[in-house]
Amino acid sequence: MPGPHYVTVLSGQNVSGAFALERNDVTIMIATPSLNPSEARLQYTETSGTAPFVFPFRPDGSGALHTVTSGIGPFVGMVPHAPTRWGRVWLASSQSDARTFTIYTMAYR
Repeated sequence: MPGPHYVTVLSGQNVSGAFALERNDVTIMIATPSLNPSEARLQYTETSGTAPFVFPFRPDGSGALHTVTSGIGPFVGMVPHAPTRWGRVWLASSQSDARTFTIYTMAYR
């Protein structure tokens, strides 16, 4: 099981730097630190860490965007699979301090 990957959202920002997974056909677990009240989502891109980054929809056909966590945390969130290997963490509001997220790729599909 490769990883984990650590990505940080800097103080005053609401997105992390880009990350690259080894593969995107596995379940992803995200350890989310305590947050100022916020919502955390993953954004993905089709090319290696470059814009545009987009939000995926939930796979249940509801048309709702996939949310990893919502609240002040800490949380652990699951993503059934990433649409691509390249992504970043997005927060609904900027944070008062740097926040580091840990992304694990799970051994099962």
